[in-house]
Amino acid sequence: MKYTLLALLIPFVGFSQTRSKDDEIKKYVSEVRSDSLKSYINTLVGFHTRHTLSSVDGKDQGIGAARNWVLGKFRDYAKNSGGRMEVYIQQEDIQPDGKRIDKAVNLGNPVAFLKGTDPNDQRIFLISAHLDSRVTDVMNRVSFAPGANDDGSGVSAVIESARILSRSSFPASVIFVAFSGEEQSLLGSKLFADKAKKENWQIEAVLNNDMIGNPEAGETGEVNTRTLRVFSEGLSYAKLDKKAMNIRNLGLENDSESRQLARYIKEIAEKYVKGLDIKMIYRNDRFLRGGDHSSFVNQGFPSVRLTEYYENYDHQHQDIRVENNKQYGDLPEFIDYNYLKKKCSGQYCCTGQPCQSSLKT
Repeated sequence: MKYTLLALLIPFVGFSQTRSKDDEIKKYVSEVRSDSLKSYINTLVGFHTRHTLSSVDGKDQGIGAARNWVLGKFRDYAKNSGGRMEVYIQQEDIQPDGKRIDKAVNLGNPVAFLKGTDPNDQRIFLISAHLDSRVTDVMNRVSFAPGANDDGSGVSAVIESARILSRSSFPASVIFVAFSGEEQSLLGSKLFADKAKKENWQIEAVLNNDMIGNPEAGETGEVNTRTLRVFSEGLSYAKLDKKAMNIRNLGLENDSESRQLARYIKEIAEKYVKGLDIKMIYRNDRFLRGGDHSSFVNQGFPSVRLTEYYENYDHQHQDIRVENNKQYGDLPEFIDYNYLKKKCSGQYCCTGQPCQSSLKT
């Protein structure tokens, strides 16, 4: 399906259905709770570290305990789905690669699959974030790595999405997933995207939430609680010839599905969420940075990264410490939960409306 605004913004039938859809989207937005988001993040921080190479067997600490907790939340919300939500963990044993994996490790992605009600509608909408965390040394799997914003904020959005949307019915299907291995080179999302490609899944949109909770700029201290950046790629890396690569590098690919998706997000989120501005960035990600949406872009799926307006390197990938009376590290105290709530609300209204329509182009 091409992400034309006409197909997504005009209702399939009649004015009365438009009003009904408007009411339902407003209902999603109103149900987002900042106290729930805060609770999720505090629990995630409490696992000490969620490093991909940390313990997979620990009950209270490490990536294994964290992913089991996410699975538990998904299972709780599945009880409200009328049997339509399937919860599982996608697992694979990863061998040392001489880079960011120095030992054999079990990689696991907690997944909740909310099946659509129309058996003829094969579309899938995916809401994602990454579960793992890190400090300055990407191989340090023992130090306190709270990952409150990177990416506890994104995981909290995924969990809250599952809580709210599990009680609704859509013709299309929705997947909620918390990827492992993002900091070790996008391992979990690559595993998932490769499976989707191999099995010919009809993924219509990937909304990847990565650092959506801190509105403060690192160097200037300026605060922006209104704006969410949406990064969208033009062409995937896969099978690009020289001419296509030039088109990509020059930014001439603005009709791509990912960029149409970004435009749709701007149109809908700004319509339904008060005080939210969407800043579209026509590139795959920040300079020399990457996120899990890239794994899907490279397989040809429409995918975007949702992230806060400013970069704050004092609270990204940092050892927890105080230097010159300044606190460093990705701690919960630097999350603005009203800002995070606003960002989550924008995501829900962007998911609910296209899932309701069976219109295809």
